[in-house]
Amino acid sequence: MPTKKPKPIVEYRNYYLPSSFPVLLLTGDNWKISDVRSEHLHFHNCLEVGICHTDSGTLEFCSAMTIPFSAGDVTCIPRNIPHTTYSARYTKSRWSYLFFDPRLLFRDMLPPDFNYSMIYDDIHKYLIPAGSSRRIALLAEAAVEELSAMNPDHMLVRSYLFVLYMEIIRFQNPKTQNIQPKIPPPGKISVLFQEFTQYHTGTRFHRG
Repeated sequence: MPTKKPKPIVEYRNYYLPSSFPVLLLTGDNWKISDVRSEHLHFHNCLEVGICHTDSGTLEFCSAMTIPFSAGDVTCIPRNIPHTTYSARYTKSRWSYLFFDPRLLFRDMLPPDFNYSMIYDDIHKYLIPAGSSRRIALLAEAAVEELSAMNPDHMLVRSYLFVLYMEIIRFQNPKTQNIQPKIPPPGKISVLFQEFTQYHTGTRFHRG
C-alpha cells in the first residue's frame, strides 16, 4: 500500500495584546527572517501587518501556494490564515511587524454592522508591492516609528492604524463602498489625516 503523506503541522501563535492598547510591535535589527524554510505553517490570533525593509524572499500559504516579496513591500495577513515566511538563499530579510485586533482597536470608530473580514480568496491580496500604495507604506512606517518612541502617543498610533486598515481594505477591494466611521467626541481623536500631515509634513522614512 502507498504510504500516506503526513498531514502538515500548523502552529497557533497567540500574541498578547494589552487591553489598554491592543497593539504589539516587533521591530529592530534582530527581526530578520532566515533563508531556511520552516516545515510548519503558523497562524495568529490577530491581524499581522509586516514591512519588509531589506532583501527578498517568499511567503508560503496552504497547498504550497507562494508569493514573492522584496524590500519595500507591506504584507497584511488576517488572523487564522496559515502561512510562513523565508528569505532568499543566503540572505536574511529584516522586517517590522504590527499586530493588532481591529475589532478591539476600532470598535467605537466603525458602525456596529461593519464587516471586519478581509479578503480570503486571493493570497496576492495579502501583499502590497512597493510603490503600489504610497499611503499604506507611509502609514505603516509612521505607526512603527511612533511606537518605537520613548513615550509613544497611543492616540496618534491608533489614528495611523485606523487609516492604514481602511486603506488596506480599499486596496484589497477597490469597489468597496465608502464607509462612514463614527465621529469621535471632541478631544478624543482629531481628524486622522490632519494628524498625519501635522506630524509628518516633509518627513522621509528610512527603509533600512
